[in-house]
Amino acid sequence: MRKINILKAIVDLLWIFSMPIVLLIIGFSIAIFFVDLGELNIKINSVNFNSDTLLTKTLLVISVLNYLLIITALYFFRKVLNHFIRVKIFEETVITSFKKIGNLLSVSGIISLTISMISKVYFEQKISLEFGLNQHIVIICLGLFFIILSEIFQIAKTAKQENDLTI
Repeated sequence: MRKINILKAIVDLLWIFSMPIVLLIIGFSIAIFFVDLGELNIKINSVNFNSDTLLTKTLLVISVLNYLLIITALYFFRKVLNHFIRVKIFEETVITSFKKIGNLLSVSGIISLTISMISKVYFEQKISLEFGLNQHIVIICLGLFFIILSEIFQIAKTAKQENDLTI
């Protein structure tokens, strides 16, 4: 139980530090269409947004909104940890939260992978194929893990209900 409390403290700390950043991101994404990006050197997830075209601004706004998907997944993870601390493990809220976390992380990984590929082609004018782990693949795998975890918890909930009914 102590490890869950440590994890909960770390996740809460991440949540507290991310809230001011979310407010800045929302203001930044609104103001991005009114600012000349040619003078700014913006780099998000190893992608340089240094030209001032509509595609650049669109990719930048999508990258910023992609960050909000990860923050939303962090919110649902906090909910799951609250249920775990109260020892309410097989509740429907936990199962749906795991599924939401998995979907959010999978979509976020796919979006960031797509933005990375488009920016490499558009900004650097090169196409390359790299093998190995990168952050986008890890986020997609983590999302799929949470989806599988929600299915496992659903099976365990059903087994627990059947076990409670047997004498």
